[in-house]
Amino acid sequence: MKEMRNMKTFLIGLMVLGLVLPGKAQNVKVNPNVKVRVNPDVRVKVNPDIRVELDHDFDFDLDIDPDIDIDVAGIAEEAIAGVFNEFRMSFGEGGSDVDKFEYQETSQEVEIPLTKPGERGTLSVESHNGKVKITSYSGPTVKVKMIKYEKKVSGERSQGGMRLVSSGGFNFEATEYNNVVKIENEGWNDRVDFEIQVPKNFDIKAETYNNGHIEIDGISGELDVESYNGPITLNNISGSASASTYNGAIEVTFSQVTADAPMNFSTYNGNVDISVPDGTKFSTKMKTNREIYTDFETFSIKETKPVSNKTNNGRLNVKYESWVEGDLNGGGAEIMIKTTNGNIYIRKK
Repeated sequence: MKEMRNMKTFLIGLMVLGLVLPGKAQNVKVNPNVKVRVNPDVRVKVNPDIRVELDHDFDFDLDIDPDIDIDVAGIAEEAIAGVFNEFRMSFGEGGSDVDKFEYQETSQEVEIPLTKPGERGTLSVESHNGKVKITSYSGPTVKVKMIKYEKKVSGERSQGGMRLVSSGGFNFEATEYNNVVKIENEGWNDRVDFEIQVPKNFDIKAETYNNGHIEIDGISGELDVESYNGPITLNNISGSASASTYNGAIEVTFSQVTADAPMNFSTYNGNVDISVPDGTKFSTKMKTNREIYTDFETFSIKETKPVSNKTNNGRLNVKYESWVEGDLNGGGAEIMIKTTNGNIYIRKK
């Protein structure tokens, strides 16, 4: 019966979450006689990757009554807490011994020599699961440290009489040719973080997917950075950069900006925060559903003009596309900045 009550809490939580608009606390009118029918054969399996599998369908009846007010936001808060309590139970806080796992870090280090030490090089790194940190140093090679997160090997036997001896090895490949270094981690299941050191004068292309925070510090070159799920942080960089992510903030601090180099910064969820030296010149095209801020006195917003076009059959179309255009220090190369759920900041370094 306890398992059934927990299952109902989980399902009701998901149902209520579907009623609450993102970011909005709201009251709706709901019939208190809500009926939830749950198939008793429903099984919920939770593993460390947080995948929930429902083996059977469930259904519920929801009747709206205009005379009764219910604070859905409050109910949602309690339901979410219940859902996360259920998850914590499966991760070892009160769950069975079979579900309890301790995790350990294992690491490997690789040093990659360059064909032309002292000359500009290029690093291309791709990681399917894990963050990437790239920093500059004064050495002539590329140094790679890989940190893998895996279930801890111990002498204890599980319920089936077996003991864990390994969670697999590293899935890693690196190549170098004519100062072009390529690094790839193809594994999806095990998280592997990269800590990479390169000479300061390097161009960088970095791409990540899950747990994909990208951090680059002290590099002078052209940076092309893309993360699907994670923030992007570029510190003390010289040159030009383009950065995009779906879920995370973008923060870029330039010590010097290459003149006449177009750049773009784009995210769906998160702020875009750009800092440049005082004398930097650029023109910018910006779009956000929120606000735009700057501490530059020399930044000016251009007058918004409509976009018009005429079709072959003579129909005229005129529209505003919600872009905001501006010039810093009189304008220069174009920088495109776009976020859906976040603010835009242009700061003086």
